[in-house]
Amino acid sequence: MSWDWVPARPGEDPRDGPSPALRRVVTVLVVLVTAVFVVYYATIGLGQGEDRCVAERPQGVSAGQVEARWRWWPPGTACVYPTGDVTRA
Repeated sequence: MSWDWVPARPGEDPRDGPSPALRRVVTVLVVLVTAVFVVYYATIGLGQGEDRCVAERPQGVSAGQVEARWRWWPPGTACVYPTGDVTRA
């Protein structure tokens, strides 16, 4: 949204402040850094929850029988074992 239609306040020079190019560069960098964090969380962070389910499985349950499901609230991973028990991880 452009604020060009708003008159400058007394003592304020409308030409002060960062240039439009600098604002554009900062915006692009913030978007890129956010995208990198999202990709990192999707690849590494979610995999840790699945690994925790396998590491904390009950005796007699093989790693192939463990299922990790995404839980929206509270956010995290729910571990499902063949006995039907669901535990939080």
